[in-house]
Amino acid sequence: MTDRLGGYWLGARLDGGGHVIVREAYDESGTRHALGVPCLPDAGARARLAAAASAAGRVRSLSVARLTESCLDGEPPYLVSEYIPGPTLRQVVDTHGPYTGDALYRLATAVATALAAAHEAGAVHGSLTPDKVVLGTEGPRLVGLGWCLPREPDGPPEAEPWGPAADVHAWGRLLIFAAYGSDERLGHGERLDRPLRGLVAAALHRDPERRPSAHQLLLSLLDAPQSQQGRLLPPEPVSDPPLGTRAETVYAQLSPAQQDLVPDVFLRLVDLDSDGSDTIVTASRADLVAGRATDDVASIDGVLEAYGKAGLLSCHPRTDGPLAITYAALLRAWPRLHEWLDGERDGLAVHRELARAARRWEAGGRREAALFQGEPLDRALAWAASGRRRVTLSAGEQTFLDAGLARVRRRSRRRWTVMAGLLSVVVLLALWQRGAADGRLDQAMAKVAASRAEALRLADPVTARKLSLAAWRLAPIPEARRALTSADPAVDVFADPYAGPRSLHAISDNGSRLAALDEGTLRVYDIPSRRELARTAGPAQTVRAMAWSPDGHTLALVGVDRSYLWDTTSGDGVGPPFGRGLGAPGEQSAWFSPGGGLLFAAARLSGERWAWDLRARRAAFVGEYAVVGPGDRVALVFAGRRSELRRPSRPSRAPWLDRMPWEYTTFAPDGGRVAIAEESGIQIYDLDGVPTRSTRLRPSPGHLRFSPDGRLLISTDSDRVRVWRLDDATGTPVADRAVPTAGVDRAAQATITGDGRRLRVLAGHGTVLTIDLAPGPAPRDHAAYICSRYGALSPQEWSRHLPELPHRDTC
Repeated sequence: MTDRLGGYWLGARLDGGGHVIVREAYDESGTRHALGVPCLPDAGARARLAAAASAAGRVRSLSVARLTESCLDGEPPYLVSEYIPGPTLRQVVDTHGPYTGDALYRLATAVATALAAAHEAGAVHGSLTPDKVVLGTEGPRLVGLGWCLPREPDGPPEAEPWGPAADVHAWGRLLIFAAYGSDERLGHGERLDRPLRGLVAAALHRDPERRPSAHQLLLSLLDAPQSQQGRLLPPEPVSDPPLGTRAETVYAQLSPAQQDLVPDVFLRLVDLDSDGSDTIVTASRADLVAGRATDDVASIDGVLEAYGKAGLLSCHPRTDGPLAITYAALLRAWPRLHEWLDGERDGLAVHRELARAARRWEAGGRREAALFQGEPLDRALAWAASGRRRVTLSAGEQTFLDAGLARVRRRSRRRWTVMAGLLSVVVLLALWQRGAADGRLDQAMAKVAASRAEALRLADPVTARKLSLAAWRLAPIPEARRALTSADPAVDVFADPYAGPRSLHAISDNGSRLAALDEGTLRVYDIPSRRELARTAGPAQTVRAMAWSPDGHTLALVGVDRSYLWDTTSGDGVGPPFGRGLGAPGEQSAWFSPGGGLLFAAARLSGERWAWDLRARRAAFVGEYAVVGPGDRVALVFAGRRSELRRPSRPSRAPWLDRMPWEYTTFAPDGGRVAIAEESGIQIYDLDGVPTRSTRLRPSPGHLRFSPDGRLLISTDSDRVRVWRLDDATGTPVADRAVPTAGVDRAAQATITGDGRRLRVLAGHGTVLTIDLAPGPAPRDHAAYICSRYGALSPQEWSRHLPELPHRDTC
């Protein structure tokens, strides 16, 4: 198996055998998954597993790890499901001993709930064992659904028949293991009380036809008071952090000097493959410390030792064996490393070429013939001046570049000495040489400025435009022209000045206000004027997610245990706690219903989700997945074939919602249509399930939102926003732009301004981009347009982005 499969980066192996090899995996956004590669001996086995996976994909239950993707046509085939942190039932029983009393009832109920949901959707687990039940932070979760290869119809008659009855039998065996451990009944007496013992005996009946269904088991268990005593939680806190958290924990424990060198170490262990994709490579300790000062060498050794002990780097740091990042998944799982890579990716190949050449030059006795010259030297100098953000040149690499540049200057002086004859000729040549040198410097710096403008454009389009103008004024070279005339629908940017790595942000529905929680302080900004409107202290507990009410006055804060409301216009602080919070980390979000009467919160990775009726002050849609429409007058409740459309008059069945993703569903402002982002594209349906468009909108990532007039549809994921116009047959794309990544726990948020002409997108690091949805024609004179609209780089901006040159007024 390679380090990547499909769109997933692979981490550690999770199991020890069987017909499926299971690996920890991370997608491009850094979200954690479990990825399994099955052994499929023939086409028949592939078809049987595809049918089983298709059925498993229809299951929607908080007690089941959801199967998110199956790709069985390629080589190798693979399946992907939610990753559930926590110990397995076998690990808990082996370590802490068997369960007794009410805990057995809670376990039995949780597993029966999972099986009932699976069987109702037409799925069969097929391999239910104590290893397939994980004790997570939200209770027991069934894993591996859809991963078991069904037996052939003409299999051995003595084998347990494939189907729901076999799962029920396995449920009985599971309860015996939980009550007695590996020794089962030997010398331990009776540990199952009479009602539970009767259910287990019925589940283990030799005749499959006489066993109860999972649904019948569940109903019987729910009648027992012992089953109502809360969730069954692991006996000790779950300690199964994802790779990124492990790496960040090590980073936080390093000294400042060591932290400064972490990017250097990791970026020197990454390269680009032939397709231009990130790939891990090896290096030796000597490669990392060559030409470094003694203090830097000690700091690098500390970094290698710390990450080696954490299992994130291979090989002992004090040896000169090959060093490597242990799991390629770290490139996406660790947001900090991902951000470093995004800033340095274009220069990785240049730096690797430079580092190799510098080592060869040093090892060969610093021969002049081994120095860079011509295009390699120009490329390395341009990267060293403008292309790098986190990589620090070692003393050896800097000396190598300086020697190459000095060699070029010496040769240039020799040529002019030979040619100089008459005094007048010398003077003319000197003047020409000075002018040519100045011209070459301006051209080189114009390339640098253009390159920096392109690198900055994603997060700060305004400064990028000013930099492109500076490049053009320095020298009208092709690179400067491309930067100057580059089309970008983003016309403005605002960034939270206090944003840090743990900050939370939320943008109001009309796109005018930004809420920020930084280091325990809540602030509200007016985005157009960039003014701070309000400030107060945040709650004492950690806040998982924030959301604005539809009227833009109230901010909801969802903590770990409780939630809070802050009336940002009252002058008062955060209100008292109410309801519940989000205990599970990973992709947390909160949102108000369109009418403002309900507050929703969800943690996607754990499946935790709840709704709170703010007027009645009680939970709503308990145990249900609901999407609420305008005015809170209509709701879609997703429950497979039992899905419902609920209106104040009466609910009606909506089986067409089966297999539809609730999290990618949104109501149109008229309340009579919904947009749903499916794998095959975005479709808009009437509430009776009839599609309203002849063609789907593609691609279909992320979360959807209508404009207030219903004429535009917006789609956002963690690093991109797309807008379509709906008042034509094809769905004309209006905008499609990359945005600064919001990280693994956040999706970008997009809202339409009150006039309907602009889109505001809250992306990573508290950055709000304003995108013009009705741009005019391209200006005839781009330089004049930038001067009139944005002005030139200020002296402070110039010194920050072009410190190599004195400030020039480019307007």
